[in-house]
Amino acid sequence: MKFFGTDGIRGPYGGGVINEFTAYCLGKAIVEFLAQSGVSEGKILLGRDPRSSGESMLKACAGGIEEMGFSALDAGVVPTPCLAYGVRLFGAKMGVMITASHNPETDNGIKLFTHQCSKLSIDREMQIENLLQTRLQCGGSFKSVAGASVDLIDDYLSYVCGFFPKHCLAGMSISIDAANGSTSSTSPEAFSRLGAAVTSVNTGDGIINDQAGSEFPSCVQNFVQAKKADLGVAHDGDGDRSVFVDASGQTIDGDKILGFLAKEALDHGNLGQRGFVGTVQSNSGLEISLKSIGVQFHRSQIGDRNVSFLMTERGCNWGGESSGHILSHDYLATGDGLFAALTVAFACQRNQRSLEEMTEWIRLWPSKCVSLQVEEKVPLDKHPQIQEALARAKSQLGPQGRVVLRYSGTEPKLRLLAEAENEKLMNEVLADIYEVLQKTL
Repeated sequence: MKFFGTDGIRGPYGGGVINEFTAYCLGKAIVEFLAQSGVSEGKILLGRDPRSSGESMLKACAGGIEEMGFSALDAGVVPTPCLAYGVRLFGAKMGVMITASHNPETDNGIKLFTHQCSKLSIDREMQIENLLQTRLQCGGSFKSVAGASVDLIDDYLSYVCGFFPKHCLAGMSISIDAANGSTSSTSPEAFSRLGAAVTSVNTGDGIINDQAGSEFPSCVQNFVQAKKADLGVAHDGDGDRSVFVDASGQTIDGDKILGFLAKEALDHGNLGQRGFVGTVQSNSGLEISLKSIGVQFHRSQIGDRNVSFLMTERGCNWGGESSGHILSHDYLATGDGLFAALTVAFACQRNQRSLEEMTEWIRLWPSKCVSLQVEEKVPLDKHPQIQEALARAKSQLGPQGRVVLRYSGTEPKLRLLAEAENEKLMNEVLADIYEVLQKTL
């Protein structure tokens, strides 16, 4: 698809993909899609992260929605999972979140949610994209509208905090890096409501994702050590992901967090089908560690949407990505960095153990992931040299390792992951493929 990637539409603001006219046409395309699905009227909820281009993008999308006869509700600056929850709260037919997630301020994007608070399937996105392209080809001007303002933050906070016992985090010290994004007020407030002593940084006093948040964990690492906190949490710009730091200032690998949550759910009788869903990106050591405690590990393709769909298919209620997307279908059909952070903090508090201690049973294989900037995402099977290098790697690694080569669904990058029980072999395989990629692409 030209516009939609693994997580909505994303790109440089003001470019050929992300601009107000595209947002306006997308608003019209969404209503047209709903009409084709038998929905003739209703409300569509819109929200945004705090980047400077967000308000004009939201109003342009709202203009397209209202011009087609639907009502646009404006939730303002909210975390993405808050917007998803609000779709259900207000009985909206769809949700539109204006965000570029962890991307820099110069980018923006759009994520869509169904009336069931879930991401759209690829087939549905393709339907909307076809409608969008038809409207873009017609050209013309766009109309901006200030939709009816709605407030859902307090309802959202009550909902997420309601999953935990009152004052369950009393006596615990938490440091939060909000990436100057959508969670700048919500995450500190939620932790405070549950009794934690909260210190926070990058809560709206700077540029979104600029040397802050989940993409720059050193910031929260230093903050945890300076504040002598029990736990550190770093969100991405729109708040659907979390990266965790132990009291020692050590970043805990995302795959270890997934294993930790799976075991906690298992120990408390809340792991559907004794299974957990991750992705092809997750470390093989996680799969082996989970198997050792009787948990079956299922792999989906990259993207929290794919994790969610496979969770439903396998009857699992927990899943996630090593990047920090964590899903519990008992809570929402999409990931929420705040819910994940509260779950991790509560588990540490309940067990009276540090996050490092709670995750040390998970033994990950040596692995390394590198990225290459590309101008065009040429199909990899069109390059015999690349296929030969991958076949060579498979033969060298056997069952004691693997390689994953894929294009990013949100950025113009090619990502290469190599892992093996033997670190020396892993590095050799990675270097071989990387050299071929550089020469070929």
